[in-house]
Amino acid sequence: MTDQELDAVYTALCRALGELDHEQALMLLSRFALLAMLEIDSPDRLHELIGQAAEPA
Repeated sequence: MTDQELDAVYTALCRALGELDHEQALMLLSRFALLAMLEIDSPDRLHELIGQAAEPA
């Protein structure tokens, strides 16, 4: 995925989240996370990504 493609996809996600209230946005993120986990299909990689996401920005 190119930087431009990544930016476009991230922007689409942000726009989708922006159209929802807080609870609906959390549901969208939860569903997205589960769908992404099914696509990645690697428990070790998923644990790594969860750790990275949990680190302070």
